[in-house]
Amino acid sequence: AKMGLKMLRDAGTEKMNFAGGEPFINDVMLGELCRYSHELGMAVSIISNGSLIKPYWMKLYGEYVDVLGVSIDSFNPEVNAKIGRGGDANNKHLERVLKVREMCEEHSITFKMNTVVCNLNWEEDMTEYVKKLNPKR
Repeated sequence: AKMGLKMLRDAGTEKMNFAGGEPFINDVMLGELCRYSHELGMAVSIISNGSLIKPYWMKLYGEYVDVLGVSIDSFNPEVNAKIGRGGDANNKHLERVLKVREMCEEHSITFKMNTVVCNLNWEEDMTEYVKKLNPKR
C-alpha cells in the first residue's frame, strides 16, 4: 500500500482520501497510511460512519489527518434503520458523532458532514442537529 501511495505522490497527487466500506475497520493500517501520506506531503482526509473512531486512534494518528468527514443521512432512528445505518440497538449515532466532533476539535482536524439525500430522508429537517455538530463543511 505504501508503494502505491509513493507512486501516486510521485505522479503529482496532493490529496489522499481514505473511504470505505468503513476505513476504521483496520484502524492501525489506516493510521499508518495516514502517517505515510502526511510524510509524503499529501493532505489527508477520511470518510467514515463514525462508529469505530476511538480516542486512542486520534491520539496516535490525529496529527496526520486534515479532514474527517462523517456520513449522516438521518437523525431519525427509523429512517437510519431503513437506510442501513441503524446497527446499534439504541441508535446512538448522534451521540457518537458528537464525540467524534469533539475529538476532531481536540486534534485540530476539520470536521465535515456528508449526507446522501434519498427518498427516505429528503423531507427531514436536520437544522437543529447540524447546528449542534457545527461542521466546517
